[in-house]
Amino acid sequence: MPLMVKARDLVEPSLWESALIRRTSRGSLLITTSLLLAASLGLSACGAATYSENSGLPNVKLTPGAINPAVTQANIRSTICVVGWTATVRPPANYTNQLKYNQLHSGYNLDGDLNMKDYEEDHIVPLEVGGNPSSPLNLFPEPHNIKYSSYVKDQLENQIHLLVCSGKLSLKAGQEIFLTNWEKGYRKYIGPLP
Repeated sequence: MPLMVKARDLVEPSLWESALIRRTSRGSLLITTSLLLAASLGLSACGAATYSENSGLPNVKLTPGAINPAVTQANIRSTICVVGWTATVRPPANYTNQLKYNQLHSGYNLDGDLNMKDYEEDHIVPLEVGGNPSSPLNLFPEPHNIKYSSYVKDQLENQIHLLVCSGKLSLKAGQEIFLTNWEKGYRKYIGPLP
């Protein structure tokens, strides 16, 4: 019998996918897939997002944020403070695109806009501050066309990362900024919102 090789089998998995394959069993992959589906279905029950043109805050009922349990204050020098570390834990685009699609079509959108290009699937608690890479509780469709978009939030993410890695702010305090209201954190650590 000839060996059949599919084109998709020739693509090497990303670092994140390789790590996931090594660390998970089929059962845990099934659980992860089930959680993703349940989270997507749960979006409909929670209602639409609370976005407004003047805010980039997510709907905390849908996405309250989640921490990466593998990142601790004791190991930040070998995790988040290593240049390029976030690339090793960032979920693949096919995962985040599917989640974004499900969220948008379940009501988590801005004024009914379902165009995926108008959103960035963003982490509530950023990877560079120890946010959970793949939990649907930590990923939300952040609109680009609002006043305080992902581009503004990125500035705060970089600043808090620097403060945590320099020891001027604890990991927990840095994460808490994003678990509460990042816009208030921006005002405190950077200045007035643009």
